[in-house]
Amino acid sequence: MDQFIQTKDNHLALTQYYRWYQVYEVPFNKARINNQLDILADDIEISSQAGTTKGKEGLEERLMMYEGWQNAHHVEQTEIKRLDNNCLSLEADILYQNIRPDKSRYSYTIHYSTILKLRDNDLPLFTKVKLEPTGTIENPQFSSAYAENRAKSFMHYWLYLMETASVNGDKFDELLANQFELDLSTTSKIVNIDQFKEWLATIEHQVKDSAHYPKNFSVQENTDQTLKVSVDFEWEGISVNDTPMIAETHHEWILENNLDERFPRIKTMKVTQTIPFQTKE
Repeated sequence: MDQFIQTKDNHLALTQYYRWYQVYEVPFNKARINNQLDILADDIEISSQAGTTKGKEGLEERLMMYEGWQNAHHVEQTEIKRLDNNCLSLEADILYQNIRPDKSRYSYTIHYSTILKLRDNDLPLFTKVKLEPTGTIENPQFSSAYAENRAKSFMHYWLYLMETASVNGDKFDELLANQFELDLSTTSKIVNIDQFKEWLATIEHQVKDSAHYPKNFSVQENTDQTLKVSVDFEWEGISVNDTPMIAETHHEWILENNLDERFPRIKTMKVTQTIPFQTKE
């Protein structure tokens, strides 16, 4: 498969997969449960040791069994494949940890097998999710995974929109804070949506297609609930003249995080070129 298509499929699937866990990792409310429903197809089928449920009806009631629990889902590996023009499969292994209201602690490794239905210029929806426990961890030490899952869902959606900006440029509005500052290293600082859209247009005139490969990701939750993200992106692209290009950039982000919204929002971004944009040899 074309590497550019594969990368976009990865971003789409991982955007939704990292969103899957967030509802369990913060206190429940209506908005957060609605954000969970937002990633599921109407005919969603969820299978686990507890049995199989079909459809979204009753999900809110089932979530309530976890009220008062502390949950953490540490994603260890993922594999995404396109099954056909309509569906993606995502296989993943995670470390799941919880502390229950009686202070008892449990930890398991779990394998997820999922299918997502693609949609035109929109995020895919889960149609099937199967959970299979694969092991038990003795004497677990609980560590939160919320900040990482929250920031990674944002990151993959941001990258998908960057790689499809010609048709999805307006969707960045959801990912930008009301007041933001983007220092992109290749232009003067961008501080409003009009400047941002102008910058996107210059990229479209230079790059025909592109792919971003994240590495060295880290995140910390600040006392003001913002998220500080550090990440490197290896970049490949094809210029409008069909010339293969490469680059690598280092990003430092501060994300505003309203827990009730689908995604956090960029407040500040500082980009440093570690390998300048250049022709691929």
